[in-house]
Amino acid sequence: MEKLGFMAWEKCSKVGLLLCSLLLSLLLAEGFLQLFPPCQTRHLPLAQNENFEYYIAHPDIGYLLKPAVSGVLWGCDFRAAFHTDSHGFRNPWPWPEKAEIIAVGDSLTFGFGVKDEEAWPSVLARALPRSRVINLGLMGACPEQYLRLYETFGAKMRPRVLLVGVFLGNDFHEAPGFDRWLKSKAGGNYMLSQRPPLRFSLRHPRQSIKGLLTRYSYLYNLVRVMRTYDRNNSTERRLFPLADGHQLLLFPTRLAQAVTMGQPDHEEFEEVFRPINRMSALAREDGTHVLVVFQPSKEEIYLPLLGEPAPDAGGPLRTALQKQGIDCLDLTPAFRQRARAGDQLFFEADGHPNRLGYALIAEEILTYLTEQAGCLRQ
Repeated sequence: MEKLGFMAWEKCSKVGLLLCSLLLSLLLAEGFLQLFPPCQTRHLPLAQNENFEYYIAHPDIGYLLKPAVSGVLWGCDFRAAFHTDSHGFRNPWPWPEKAEIIAVGDSLTFGFGVKDEEAWPSVLARALPRSRVINLGLMGACPEQYLRLYETFGAKMRPRVLLVGVFLGNDFHEAPGFDRWLKSKAGGNYMLSQRPPLRFSLRHPRQSIKGLLTRYSYLYNLVRVMRTYDRNNSTERRLFPLADGHQLLLFPTRLAQAVTMGQPDHEEFEEVFRPINRMSALAREDGTHVLVVFQPSKEEIYLPLLGEPAPDAGGPLRTALQKQGIDCLDLTPAFRQRARAGDQLFFEADGHPNRLGYALIAEEILTYLTEQAGCLRQ
């Protein structure tokens, strides 16, 4: 009996040691991914840096970035420092009483993924040294917030030019949520309100643990995405090969959704068109020239190079704006031309432009303002 008992204890000890070793290995793997997130597989996009610690509430705009803060934004394939001015935007301080150019928009105007000096408003400012350019780009914002940003910070500076950076890969999706928040009169920090609540329920422990892992564990997300990657890859993802051997991750379904939402009979269309039209009317009263800049998605640029259709998500919106006498600049042709020449204009996994993409945005805007519209002469 003693021998059987010893054997049973020995067997349990081995099982316990094996489980402890497995748990330690998982913890070490998770710790490595937490410390070095860029080491994740680029074409299996996992959790991104949510940056919630950088946001503060604003009663009209919903939220702003904290003023005078330095931080780091990172994703699967970039890591970039940023600094905000005393209003919470990405500009040199102090602001002038008057600025020649004001830029409003979301993360593409802010310059998500690149350093301060590589954001396209900063590149534009260096090309126009006698014109002060103020960047009012706000990560995660939608057109109604662009309007409120201009009313709150930009209009009083009476710019000669107002640049409205539109990215329909996000704008149609984001607009309804902010509209619902406004109508609810909930107040507080809109950005934090969009974060799904995390509650642990003793009645549903499995779902609660799954929610925790989904939000915080890179290892769990890696395993989860790998299990579904092959099944979904053929219909939801495309990989565009680059000359250096890397690949761009594309999502055709995202473009298809934007095209559907961008039809004039959809609620999302009106929630994008209305604030831009209102912003233009306000700017015109002050003699400000408005240019709406259509910044293309990665799918619009690279799907045609794979021989696949890439419908124009912004076509109906541009037509509606132009009927109101609002100038529009579609950057899709310029991006496609550079892409055909072999330039990589976006990050591999993330959907934002890279340094070359932002530089191209600034280049095309500069050409339009100085040569076509004649708004600025240096």
